Amino acid sequence: MQMFDSDFDYKGDFIDRWNSRIKQAKAAMGVLGALLVVAGVFSAVAPYSLYSFIQVLAGVALFVHGGVQVISYFGTPEFFRSSALIVSGILNALLGIMFLLLPVYLTASTLVFLLAFLFILTGFERISFARQMKYFGLPNSTAGTVTGVINVILGVMFIAMPLYSSLVLGYVLAAYLIIAGITLLVEAVSMKRIDR
Repeated sequence: MQMFDSDFDYKGDFIDRWNSRIKQAKAAMGVLGALLVVAGVFSAVAPYSLYSFIQVLAGVALFVHGGVQVISYFGTPEFFRSSALIVSGILNALLGIMFLLLPVYLTASTLVFLLAFLFILTGFERISFARQMKYFGLPNSTAGTVTGVINVILGVMFIAMPLYSSLVLGYVLAAYLIIAGITLLVEAVSMKRIDR
């Protein structure tokens, strides 16, 4: 880990990196958010005969989302990194792999708790990052806080109703994909250049 250097301008470094990548980040988050929402909508409305196709689509979307989170972790300056982001990215990628490789009957009971854990972890990561932005006086932290709180609440609801959640696994998956996609779209829209 990099030692703290009181002469280094961490806030300025973050602002420079943020501003140099804002357009690419907005585009990537917008596209990924839209894909997650589409996958979620298809999961919600598709008949069970199309479940295997939806399972593959959801698996690919989750795997890509996890990969983007891991890349984002390493692209963030060290003092702004949240370990929850890389854990969430790895878990999303693993969840995607589970959807792609394992039969539904083996994953159904596990998925509800994994989705709940992912909701809670992602929520805390977003709240933590929003607090860091606010602490350093950076704007646009409200959207991260709101989406983080929503994710935590949904995760707790999934844990509180595991049997019901596993019975409606397709809809639980649809809810996860849609909410994750909407969260990314909201954050993409709220991202702006930071003026010094």
